[in-house]
Amino acid sequence: MATTKNSKNSRKVPHQLAKNIEESITDYLNENNEISNKVGIGNSFCEWVLYNVFELREDEVLDATEISGKFDNGIDAVFEYNGDICVLQSKYESSHNIDSMIRFIADCQRVATELPISNRNIVLEMCKKIRQAHQNKETINCYYITNNYINDWEDAQKKSALKHVGEEFKNLKYHFYDFDKIHEEIEIKQGMLPKEFRNKSFRLPIQENFENFGTIVTMVKIKHFADFVIDGGNTLFHSNIRNHLKGTKINQGIKKTLKEELNNFWYYNNGVTIVCDEYNFMGGLVNITAPQIVNGCQTAKTLADHFKNMTISEVNSLTQDGYLLVKIIKTKRSADENSKKELRDKITRYTNSQNAVKGLDFYALDSFQRDLKILFNQYGYYYEIQRGSFITESPSNQKSYKGNEKYNYLITSGKNSKKFVLPAKEVIQSFTAGIKQMPNVAYGRANELTPLGAQWEKIINEETKKLPLEHFLFPYLVLKYAKDELKYKAGPNDFRKNAAFLFVSTYYLFLLTLYNRIKDKNFENPVEINSEFYKSLFNNKELNIELLKTNHKILRSFFRDTIIVDEVGDNLRGFVQNKVHKPRNWKILELKIDQIIEDIEDEDVYTDITELIENN
Repeated sequence: MATTKNSKNSRKVPHQLAKNIEESITDYLNENNEISNKVGIGNSFCEWVLYNVFELREDEVLDATEISGKFDNGIDAVFEYNGDICVLQSKYESSHNIDSMIRFIADCQRVATELPISNRNIVLEMCKKIRQAHQNKETINCYYITNNYINDWEDAQKKSALKHVGEEFKNLKYHFYDFDKIHEEIEIKQGMLPKEFRNKSFRLPIQENFENFGTIVTMVKIKHFADFVIDGGNTLFHSNIRNHLKGTKINQGIKKTLKEELNNFWYYNNGVTIVCDEYNFMGGLVNITAPQIVNGCQTAKTLADHFKNMTISEVNSLTQDGYLLVKIIKTKRSADENSKKELRDKITRYTNSQNAVKGLDFYALDSFQRDLKILFNQYGYYYEIQRGSFITESPSNQKSYKGNEKYNYLITSGKNSKKFVLPAKEVIQSFTAGIKQMPNVAYGRANELTPLGAQWEKIINEETKKLPLEHFLFPYLVLKYAKDELKYKAGPNDFRKNAAFLFVSTYYLFLLTLYNRIKDKNFENPVEINSEFYKSLFNNKELNIELLKTNHKILRSFFRDTIIVDEVGDNLRGFVQNKVHKPRNWKILELKIDQIIEDIEDEDVYTDITELIENN
């Protein structure tokens, strides 16, 4: 990594984690570039950033980076993150310089106000979204990210340029990440708070209170708590669920009480919980070090917004005080950062479980996900609940993951132990596609496959949790084989680029059909088949690979069917997302499966699968 020329002498990141990050970037670039060229390497670095810094799913990364290429107007990716639209420009090694930084500032302003210079539809569509967001005065986060270092002179030049950004662009929020900042973002996955949050203290006036178990439970005047939140800003919410739901019924109720029944707020609201590193209080004032609001995020932000919009005279003219219940919990002095994070996560999980909060962050807080992590570990796989967390593991821990020798033939890409890292979101998508037979949801509505998401209870429920681990592992391994060996990924100019999850669904439907025919059963779902059958099949490398290749033939025939060709039109993605599960289209897929089974009845593969099914 090119760091010498632009390095800040005073900035030295911890050696091992920095080395892990460098190796992770290098490995990803090597694995995804058959030919070493600047454009390909730059694109791969952008993908690495989206995966490991922003924790996007693979389908989200593909969508985000579709804008990149000829006439992309200086934009490598456009995506949504925590409810805001984001624009990203990445620069790998020597491609980073001050001119690129200044040009990025200008490019973001241009695409926010002008039609882009491009003949590519995706560029026109993405830039239209950016202009629309700007016209609506929505926040647009503009990220410039390099694996190099931004030196002091470059930083000064960048700040000077930002000072000249006009008032009409105040909704454009610029973020400049160099290797130090990337390191900090990855470090946060270890449980650390951002550097600017650590050791920062805030004062809060309190009323009646009691202290026990390292906890203060107290009454706080609402206006005093609002001042505390205004002073702390986003610092206070780093550990909470990142989505703050504006305009929800909860917020409207809080606002109504603030305006009409301030003295009853104490009775109507559940209060706020704060976890901190340390607190000290005397004389009605508590000084809180590194406070994090882990429950009551909406309450806190709504109070702050309410009082921020009032003048001093309006605040002073209030005839009622209004009180809020606040619980302040101090972590153990001996606790390391992981222990502190675990405490914050547990409190967040247990106290937010009834809230209307939906988001990918709940993956890290869901107990079932943690159980899966333990089970996958026993199989030799690292279940990556939070994307990028594998990077934070020590080299010895990383090397300890070797997968399962019975099934490793299905994972053909990747280097060293990194190939045995299973991203949680893709595992759940694969399970949804294969076991639940819902490829349209897995591919087109993956945002609903999060704890408390619209589809979560249908996909992950008490019955699901009783299923053997193989029902989560095998669909993902099928997905990996389809992508690595059969090229069901971006690149091929045919149905494969959008049909990876449909491949998983079809494979399990193919097995179900074979099983029913050979055993004379009427099972309707793959989960009804004894899991020992799946284990036996996946233990049989030659037979399983032959069936996987046959499954590809089924899908190829399906997408050549004249009815399906008309249904797909020029929108393959839309077909897989919205039409494939329509009764007529699904019936055609079932017909193609029946036809291929008839074609292979006289072949060895049919004899082999028959023998395996009969024995299970």
